[in-house]
Amino acid sequence: MSTALAPSFALPAAPGLLTQLHRCLTADYQKLRRTVALWLAVGGGALPVLLNFCIFYSKGQYIIKPGQNPWPQYVSMSWQTSSILLLPLFMVLLTGLLTNVEHRASGWKHVHALPVGRWAVYSSKLLILLQLTLLAETLYVVLLLGAGGLLGWLRPGLGFQANHPDLLPVATMLGHTFIATLGMLGVQYVAALWWRGMVGPLGLGIAGIVTGLTLLRWEHIDLIPYAATTRVLGALGGKGTLTVNPHMMPAEWYSLAWFAGSLLLGYWLLRMRRAD
Repeated sequence: MSTALAPSFALPAAPGLLTQLHRCLTADYQKLRRTVALWLAVGGGALPVLLNFCIFYSKGQYIIKPGQNPWPQYVSMSWQTSSILLLPLFMVLLTGLLTNVEHRASGWKHVHALPVGRWAVYSSKLLILLQLTLLAETLYVVLLLGAGGLLGWLRPGLGFQANHPDLLPVATMLGHTFIATLGMLGVQYVAALWWRGMVGPLGLGIAGIVTGLTLLRWEHIDLIPYAATTRVLGALGGKGTLTVNPHMMPAEWYSLAWFAGSLLLGYWLLRMRRAD
């Protein structure tokens, strides 16, 4: 006597970790095209270059001594303009804009309904944030060198066309600056996940920037992540030639520590977040 077997229904296997991350990245890239975060990354790299270009175009003859290689002073002045205030403000705005997409119109409820783990959601937004930061800083360097070449054509008396920039110190300084931004990026990312809206993260970021600038002479200023981009300017050196210390500075190590600690805290907060 044969017995009929009851049909069995098996749930589909959960997608792999990389598949989940790929799905989140694809969705976040689609959202990114509808926000101003991408344009901010482009404009954030162009603004300090434009400001410095205007200064050297109008007052370059008073800044550069006759017969002097203008590139070291040009790069140093531009990096100071960018790192002290504009870059920290850029990081504060970028993290707020990127996460604010989910805060609007119950976006987190939709995100948590997707068949992906929260770690994939968290990692995807963090990776995009890192990519946009690197894009802005790399674009800044490219535009900085291009603007210097344009100055050589428009103002030949400044000497840009008779000299060439040393790319190795510029690339080294780019690495210092990127590492210095990580601590501030991590703190702002966690703040943007915690607060619903941009007011809280924006207020925290401005307070951090003001604190960092106010306490620059404090012996423990390296502990403050918002001052790291200013502190790494100490790697710049040399007169007449552009030199950059290749070794990591204390502010960079603290920045990495802030970044790691913020990532752990941010992931825990995301796991605790309710869908509403």
